[in-house]
Amino acid sequence: MDIDLKGLSAFMAIIRQGNFDRAAQALFITPSAISQRLKLLEEKLGQTLVIRSIPVRPTLAGTALLKYGQQLEQLGHMLEHDLQPSAQHGWLHMAIAVNADTLATWLLECLAPWCKVQRVLLDIRVDDQDQTHHLLQQGEVLACISAREKVSQGCRCTPLGKVRYQFTVSPAFYAEYFAKGVNKETLLTAPMIRFNLKDDLQHYYLRQHFQLEGEDFAQHILPSAESFVQGLILGMGFGMAPEMQVRKLVEQGQLVYLTPDLPLDIPLFWHQWGIETELMRSLNSIILAGAKQVHFL
Repeated sequence: MDIDLKGLSAFMAIIRQGNFDRAAQALFITPSAISQRLKLLEEKLGQTLVIRSIPVRPTLAGTALLKYGQQLEQLGHMLEHDLQPSAQHGWLHMAIAVNADTLATWLLECLAPWCKVQRVLLDIRVDDQDQTHHLLQQGEVLACISAREKVSQGCRCTPLGKVRYQFTVSPAFYAEYFAKGVNKETLLTAPMIRFNLKDDLQHYYLRQHFQLEGEDFAQHILPSAESFVQGLILGMGFGMAPEMQVRKLVEQGQLVYLTPDLPLDIPLFWHQWGIETELMRSLNSIILAGAKQVHFL
C-alpha cells in the first residue's frame, strides 16, 4: 500500500501534539493545511484515523498506522547511522509510559547513556503503574512499564521483577498517631498521602491487611514521587513508598516503616510494540539490564 508521506507526517504530528493547531505549528503549516492532509490520507485509506477528542486520539486504524509510521521513522534513523556512521545525525522522538516511582528511582540512569548513543529524545508519559498500559493500547507510546501482565495485540511483554513497597511514615508522625500500635482504630485517626486519584496502592493495602476502605481517610494529593516522599518526611501522612527509594531515609532515621513485616510486592512488566528494529531491540535490552541492576525481587 502506497502511503502518502506528507499525510502520514501530519497524522503523526496530530497524535503527538494532541490537537490540530499545535501539530500545524510543529510542521510549520497552517491548521487548514494539516486538516486537508489528514482528510486526503483518510480518503485514500478508506479509514477514519483520529477521534476528535481532547486530546485527539487514534482510532484502531490510526493505531495501526501510528505503529507503521514509528517503525518507518526508526528504520530511517538507523539507515542514516549505517550510511554515514561518523556524521552527526538528527534526533528521533520516542514516547514511553512509566509509573512515577520508576522514573524517580532507576529509569533515567538506565536510559541516559542509551539516548546519547542512539540520539533519541524521550517523551516520557507518567501515570499510575496500573494505567500506563492504556497509553500503549491507544498507540500514544511505543512501550510502557506496567503492573498488568496481559499482553495487548501486536505487543510483547517481559517481566521485570517485583518492586517492594513499605507502609511508611516519619518518626514524629508515628509518635503522634501510632504510639498505641498500628491497628484499625489508630489508622482511622491519621491522614493519608496519595499520589493522585488513580493511585489505589494505599487503598489495596488497607483493605487487604486492615479491612479498611481508603476513601474513609483524610487525604493529601501529592502528584510526584519526590513530593510524595517529602510529604512523608514532613509528617503530612502515611503512604506506601518503594523500599528502594526510602531505604536510606529509614537508615538515617528520617522515616520508619509502620508494618515492616507486611511489605507489598508489586510485579512490573515491560510491554512494547512488536516493532522489529535494531533500535527497539536495543531499548528492550537496556531496560531489562537496568531492571536487573536494581535487584528487583
